[in-house]
Amino acid sequence: METPVEKPLKILLAVGLCLLFFAFMNMFVKLASETLPVPQVIFFRNFLGLIPVLFLIMQKRDYSLFKTQRHSGHFVRSFVGFFSMCCFFWSFALLPLANATAIHFASPLIITALAVVLLDEKVGVHRWSAILVGLAAVLFMLQPAGNGDPVGSLIAMSAAILAAFAMIMVRKLGSTEHSLTIVFYFTAYSSLFSFIWMLFVWEMPDLTSAGYLLAVGLLGGCGQICLTYAYARAPAAFVSAFSYLGIVVAATLDYIVWNHVPGWQIWVGSMVVIGSGLYIVWREARKKVPEPTPTEVYSLTPEIPTQKDLESPKD
Repeated sequence: METPVEKPLKILLAVGLCLLFFAFMNMFVKLASETLPVPQVIFFRNFLGLIPVLFLIMQKRDYSLFKTQRHSGHFVRSFVGFFSMCCFFWSFALLPLANATAIHFASPLIITALAVVLLDEKVGVHRWSAILVGLAAVLFMLQPAGNGDPVGSLIAMSAAILAAFAMIMVRKLGSTEHSLTIVFYFTAYSSLFSFIWMLFVWEMPDLTSAGYLLAVGLLGGCGQICLTYAYARAPAAFVSAFSYLGIVVAATLDYIVWNHVPGWQIWVGSMVVIGSGLYIVWREARKKVPEPTPTEVYSLTPEIPTQKDLESPKD
């Protein structure tokens, strides 16, 4: 029996917003990287990304979100996620936007395999089929045109592998940590890592480049919130099935901004991806997810929860 998904439509909305935020963020990353060092772009992505995270925490007026008993887990997750981001951003300087994005979407299959081994998630034939079909469609879209610079392809694949491990860590942290807490520590640690690196390569940005950096940070912060929420609240295989949709947005932006015309394979493959994703949503929406028992609710936190905790564990 597969691991059930509670409120699949809500998870789908979070993933959809995440894909849009990250697609436009990647566009501005590529634009900024044309004139500025990659470490500088990474710093602004993380430092400015703290703004939407802090705004949501302040709006909730729940300052306990800054507290955690799992500092080591947050540090390791941030360390792995930071280097995944470095590889991904670097690949933009070497590959077309759509190609780099498509290679990065090899990570969902890796996530699914890791989730079975490390998280003991039950993945049935339906989810496995959706993941495999989606990955096959991505490979089909890449095959005719090639991947461009082989070094860029290797770097993009490294980003995919590291991202898979980072999302598995998010899933583990999500058993006790609020999604905003996870995002806060990730952006805070990544800001520190990238700040140290940036000191050695700093270049003064012009007005246009500064605008790109601002967009990168704000879009990245919003996207990270949506992504972390989805992986913390749903099985990795379910979320992964929809991650491939980002290639459609990336290919469109590639054409609009850089006049890079995607081949017909992009559009045929994207239709397969969309169809498999919608099938998963339709199937999961029909499932009745049982309400958690009091014992299950209590097991989500290391301490006995208050009435406030029991009223808002789902967000």
